[in-house]
Amino acid sequence: MIKLDRKRGDKKILYISVALFLIFASLKISLAYGAAYGSHIVNASLISTLGNPGLAANETFVIDEWSRKISLDAWGGVSGSDYYSIFNNQSKVIYQVAFNLPANATDISVQDAYGDYPKTGIATFPGKDYIQTSITLREPLKPKERNEFLITYGLPSSKFISQKSWQNYMLRLNLVKPENWIVKKFSLIISLPEGAELRNFSNTHYKVERQGLSLKIILTEYNLVEFHTSHITLEYQYFILWRIFRPLIWTAVAALAGTALFFIKRFLHPTTVVTPVSPSILKKFVEVYEEKRRLSEEIQSLQKLFRSGKLSRRRLRLRKRSLDQRLAVLNKRLAELKDQIINVADRYNEMLRELETAEVEIETLNMDIERVEVRFRRGEISAEVRRRLMDEYSRIKSRAEGKISEILLRLQEENV
Repeated sequence: MIKLDRKRGDKKILYISVALFLIFASLKISLAYGAAYGSHIVNASLISTLGNPGLAANETFVIDEWSRKISLDAWGGVSGSDYYSIFNNQSKVIYQVAFNLPANATDISVQDAYGDYPKTGIATFPGKDYIQTSITLREPLKPKERNEFLITYGLPSSKFISQKSWQNYMLRLNLVKPENWIVKKFSLIISLPEGAELRNFSNTHYKVERQGLSLKIILTEYNLVEFHTSHITLEYQYFILWRIFRPLIWTAVAALAGTALFFIKRFLHPTTVVTPVSPSILKKFVEVYEEKRRLSEEIQSLQKLFRSGKLSRRRLRLRKRSLDQRLAVLNKRLAELKDQIINVADRYNEMLRELETAEVEIETLNMDIERVEVRFRRGEISAEVRRRLMDEYSRIKSRAEGKISEILLRLQEENV
């Protein structure tokens, strides 16, 4: 009886041992399979930064082309698009790719040769100077294969554009490249709004392309391992009235059509009567305009005295307020006289338009000169740069003032 119980006990121990062996064996197989599968997925992923899991430090990826385009529109909006041509130079299949976009990028969309990716398939991870966008490929990228990607996004203008004065702006960008990327060709293309003019660019190796009224600043580098200067600044000048340029085109088309009809009608029914302008009106216009020039020069003189410390801010404010009031009265009177002259004789219209253009040019140059003085006092530019800019602005200003004097002289001759 004791022997029988012992045999039964041995059998139970044997069964338990076999069961435990099978359980551990199955667990080992599952763990091994899971590890192998996870390693296959992670190591095959093209991750943008070394800080992410799954990328060996010695793995380098070849990017045939990376082109980043930043577009600035007339209303202060900023948008971007990145184009990538990626070649799988590894021996593994790539299932996932990640890209570094500018910080604060929004409304991100991704497409490749197979179509658009759903928003739910795009993951973003904010970094210090960038935002990482990760996607799982719908078609894995096999070794020695190539795929192209286009990523579009919006950027908040308040984070990238700062206004220096009423018509001067600065764009700031940070370029961040994954450390394990080698880019055969990198391009940064910045498109300015129509009518904008480039003032300064932090990188000297660039070219400018003009397409109609738009400027494109293009920076190109080859075999890029790391950026020599990752912080990009661009200064440009933009007059706010350019925003209505497109609507004005349609207005101009309508105006041209009306003008054409007018001249056709005039050709069919010519008029030979020319009404002379009263000499007293022309004389009064010249006198008022000369008084306006004198007051403008007096204001400029006061500002120079203030900058040199010979005039207090309080006295400048009081005297300038009085002069501004007198200027407002003169401008109103000039507008009335101008309407009287044009209503009587259209032949003075072009002459008065040239006068306005020269006047606006002088006002712009005065602000540019003031801006140069401020930058020089802050130590942003050297004395040589200040002298060169002042000479250039003074030359242009003298030419505009000469144009005004010439027009006023012609009006005086008409008065004789």
